[in-house]
Parts: sequence; structure tokens; C-alpha cells
Amino acid sequence: MLRITFTPQDLARTRIAATWGPLAETLHAATTLQQPHGRAMFDGWRQDARTRAPVSARAASSLFRETIVDLFTVTGAAPSFEEGIEALRAAPADLLRAELEGAAEARARYSRRTAPWPGLAWGDVAHDRADREELLGFLRDVHGTAVAPHWQRITSRLRAEQTRHALRLAQDGPEAMLAGLAPEFRWKPPVLEIGRGALAGTVELKGRGLLLVPSAFCQTRPGTYTDALDEQAPVLLFLPVVRRLTDAAALLTTSRQGIDSALSALLGRTRARTLHAVGDGPCTTGQLAERIRASQPTASEQAAVLRRAGLITTTRRGSAVLHTLAPLGDAMLNGHHFPA
Repeated sequence: MLRITFTPQDLARTRIAATWGPLAETLHAATTLQQPHGRAMFDGWRQDARTRAPVSARAASSLFRETIVDLFTVTGAAPSFEEGIEALRAAPADLLRAELEGAAEARARYSRRTAPWPGLAWGDVAHDRADREELLGFLRDVHGTAVAPHWQRITSRLRAEQTRHALRLAQDGPEAMLAGLAPEFRWKPPVLEIGRGALAGTVELKGRGLLLVPSAFCQTRPGTYTDALDEQAPVLLFLPVVRRLTDAAALLTTSRQGIDSALSALLGRTRARTLHAVGDGPCTTGQLAERIRASQPTASEQAAVLRRAGLITTTRRGSAVLHTLAPLGDAMLNGHHFPA
């Protein structure tokens, strides 16, 4: 079990972000892609990605086997994939080397394996330009085959997750937000306990605060990460949003033409699109309007029809309302009522 200890200053500095950027998700995906014993809900996504391109054949793939290499702390948050790639290309050699050595130490400590980690023996991405370019090429392959085809749906879901927690933070405070995390995150003031396969140990924030970041592909043992360049920056903790098979189906499946056609025939194209938008994650009426590219009155009208049909639910949080997929709407989106 991992325990994160908060001071009053840490609680005051605790925040929720939408994403650390597409490069960070790609780095997580590179690890999740190569975990044959990982969560079964990712099996369809893995098979699809491997069919598109055999990324595991690239030499740099050995860096991401059995452990997470948190190069996202070296590059920092990057709003676009290309910006992240350029930040990694320009990263100081000593920072990269320290991260790789730290990953090797963590693998030995937590997996209790004495065999050398193949990632460290593959090449010198810290000092050798060709090896670093090989790493960047590998990440481009992973992004193009495993992340980019789903990125629009993923970002919508990550923003919705941020909105849900941010509303709780604004209305009820940081302790209420921490108490409302997923079941494996347990708030026992002043400690946040993380179970279900988390790393073991205690992390003291020491006034830095905690930055929670939703992630679609972070499925490795939960742990905290610190900024490689700023010791005063908040500690980073990723929150997995793919928790069920329905989550994986909604975010990481591309072959849904049969279901989509049936939904459009039954509901009409606009309402089917609205149902899909809510299925990407809880959202306010304004966010729903943005997702379906319509005015707020139109989005509100479509949501009302779906709510009356029992496909979505709407709850009020202060001055805002939050639309969430109902079990019937979830079943329809995942094809239980329509043959593909």
C-alpha cells in the first residue's frame, strides 16, 4: 500500500488537471501495450495496435517492458505530441540518465528481480543522438498506432474527469475531492492510501501539494512522481479512468460502425451523437455543446430527450448540471441491444 501524507499547506495546493499531454499518455501506452498479463480490458486495444504496427519489434521497446519510465517528468507537461517530442529531444543528458537508472533501481526493488533490465542495456538515449532518435521514432509509432486513433475521445473523457473532481474541489474543498476518488484511493485524514497493486511506502508532500492527473493508459502500479527540474512543484499522481470493459469499449474501440448506424436509425443522428458525447464521460451542458458542436440550447434540448428516455441522468452541482450515462444508455452504446 502507498500512503501519501498531507499537511494543511499540501491540501491548499492540491489540484486536478485534465491531462499531462499526449506524449505522457503515449509513454504510459508503451508500457501498457507490452504487458501481456495486464488488465484484460486492454486486450482488444493491444491486438488492434499490434495489427497496425509491430511496435514491440523496435529496439527502444525494451525500455518500457516491465516498468514505467517516467520521461514525462523530464519533459514536463506538453499540450501537443510534437511539443513533447521536441522537449524530449532537447532534454539534458544527465536528467535522462538519472531517470533510466532510477527506473532500473525501482524495477529491482519492487519486482525483486536480479536479472538486468534489458531497457538499460539497449542503448544510451542520454548521450547517443542516434539512440535518442530511435526512441523518438518508437514513440511516434506507438502514438500513431495506439493513441492517436482514440485521442479525441480520450481527451473528452479526461476533461470530463477533471470537471467532476474540480467541481467537488471548488464546492466542498480538497478533502472532499480526495474522499471522492475511486475505491482504491482511500482518504483517511491526513493520509491518502492507495491499494490494489500500488507501490508500497510513504510519501510526505512537505508543502508541495499534489497534482492529480487523469490518464487513459496509466495501468502500472500507482506511484507518485516528482518534477525533475523543480523541487517545489506539486507531486504528480495519475488517476486511471479506464476501470471497466465499458470504459475501454467507449474510449479505445474504433470498429463501431454497425452499432453507430443502429443508434442513428433509432434515435436520429444528432441524439445518437449526443449519447456518444455523454458516453465519453460526465459533462456539463456547455461541454456537451462543445462535443457535439451545437449551441447550448440545442445541447440542453437533446439531453432532455435522452434523460426522459432513461439513457442519461442529470444531477445539479451548485449552478451547474452534470450529464452522466445511465445503465441503459451504456448498454446501447456497447451494442447489447444492436447486432453489429
